[in-house]
Amino acid sequence: MHKKKLITAGIAVLIIALIIGGLAVALRSSTTASEMTAEEAESFVNSRLDAIAATQTTQYIAEKNRITVEEISYGDEKDILLDCTVQTLDLHGAVAPYYDTFLSADERKETGMYKSKLHFKMEFEPLLMELAETAAEKEVSCRISLFDTHEGLVLYASDEVVNAVFGGLIDIKNEILPRTSAVLTKADGTEEIREFESDNIKLGFLDCLQVPQNAKPDTATALVRFWNDLKQDFHRNFIEANRWLTIVKGLWTTIRLTVFALLLGIVIGFLVAFVRATYLKQSKHGFLLRLVNSICQVYLTVIRGTPVVVQIMIIYFVIFMPLGIDKFLAAVVCFGLNSGAYVAEIVRGGIMSIDNGQTEAGRSLGFNYMQTMFYIVLPQAFKTVLPALANEFVVLLKETSIAFYIGLGDLMYSINAIRAATYTAFMPLIASAIIYLVMVLILQHLVTLLERRLRSSER
Repeated sequence: MHKKKLITAGIAVLIIALIIGGLAVALRSSTTASEMTAEEAESFVNSRLDAIAATQTTQYIAEKNRITVEEISYGDEKDILLDCTVQTLDLHGAVAPYYDTFLSADERKETGMYKSKLHFKMEFEPLLMELAETAAEKEVSCRISLFDTHEGLVLYASDEVVNAVFGGLIDIKNEILPRTSAVLTKADGTEEIREFESDNIKLGFLDCLQVPQNAKPDTATALVRFWNDLKQDFHRNFIEANRWLTIVKGLWTTIRLTVFALLLGIVIGFLVAFVRATYLKQSKHGFLLRLVNSICQVYLTVIRGTPVVVQIMIIYFVIFMPLGIDKFLAAVVCFGLNSGAYVAEIVRGGIMSIDNGQTEAGRSLGFNYMQTMFYIVLPQAFKTVLPALANEFVVLLKETSIAFYIGLGDLMYSINAIRAATYTAFMPLIASAIIYLVMVLILQHLVTLLERRLRSSER
């Protein structure tokens, strides 16, 4: 026996060690990139820089560039560091004297509307191309980083690299963006300061250059990238712009809706169940009892025979909205009526399960019919149907999620608002599922406590 325990413990330790080792391997990322020669690095860098040149002007400069790799080193982020010498064109020196020429262009069309960025691009690009063709050559040094990622080798075009390779492109951008005015030279040779009425001129001018931008590549393992993506999605969906407050507000609406609908459903359900049970238990029926029973039967048939989403839309759009009644009240009435029909049948079944001898015993004690039902039959029936009632309450809580069909700001309405704002579905929907699951578990726990209390009272 002792030997078996030792073997079991050893197997458990081995399994735990394998799991920990597997996680360590999955989380560990090699810090060294694959080695490459200077010729391979030069070929790769030139091809990638040609690919990110998006406009006629930058493509022209990329064709004239000559990049020489002087030294290769390897960083600790799976990166290859290339110390390079770049023979390029001094685009900044050629364009800077003409800033006012570009930025003093007429900002309005004949119709009085602002020109678009595309309109300015069509005007500026030919002149920029002429200036690029006259730009002087210059030699600069820079460090270009290549990252060995899961998608292969990736070039990181930082501002320093872009500025060096494309002849001062970043310098032009940094000098243009803060400008608030330009000097306009009129036909008679006089000058006039023109204040910008919008950013269209500057943005249209910069669009002619199309400054390349990209984020630093991710060299992490698949598991780490998945975890980082989860953190990013969580921040974007809940932390950013305090979107979690939207969920809290929607959750509070859902809780209030469920509580009020539950109370209404219990009242309606017990009343209908009492009428139906009385009709079935008694052999003689008066006209009033037959009429009320018929109304209850129609109510049960209609409510249980139609989808709740159709009911809430009819109650609000057809009945309540023309009267100017609030969406929340319409939802409470709809879910209360729907729940009441199911509660009625559950309670009626519980009442009918009580032996008739209990009713006769109550009558022999001098109780009338109402007293017998209240003090003897209903307490016993309630203990019998409590699990079924608890299930109905859980169903009611989940059914309130369709209240957003009428525009009520409940939990699902808030979740859909976040989805529309962030264009993501996974994180908001998973969050809603978890919230509903937690509420259901809490409700089930409360019912369990109630059942335990009822069992203790029997002793």
